[in-house]
Amino acid sequence: MLYVYIALAVVIVGLAIFFLIKELKSPKKQVTEGDVVVESKRRIEKAVSNLDSMIELVQNNDKLKTKLSSLREIIRFLNPVKSEKVKVVDEKILSRLDDLKIEISKDENAETIWRMIEEVEGYIAQRTKEV
Repeated sequence: MLYVYIALAVVIVGLAIFFLIKELKSPKKQVTEGDVVVESKRRIEKAVSNLDSMIELVQNNDKLKTKLSSLREIIRFLNPVKSEKVKVVDEKILSRLDDLKIEISKDENAETIWRMIEEVEGYIAQRTKEV
């Protein structure tokens, strides 16, 4: 019985050494341009998804619903790019949309919502200049 335990320990240690050497020899995965563009596309999709949920939240305010729908269409057709400046602007857009969603869930008739929408539109304009 002792021989079985020793054999099992040798196999486990052997596998551990094999995977350790394999990990040390293989090069680390580097981020490619395609990965950056995919990440940009995911940020755009997340923004569209946020706007979809906000449109569902707003049922009584047709003016706000129309504005959010037009903003959704603008963001939906943004081009994913690899620029670091655009990434920063995209993060600002996502952050402001998250804040906007919170405000809409509190009170869909608040004036701060319209200011937040204007900020998002400003970020979109800034993004199109950076491209």
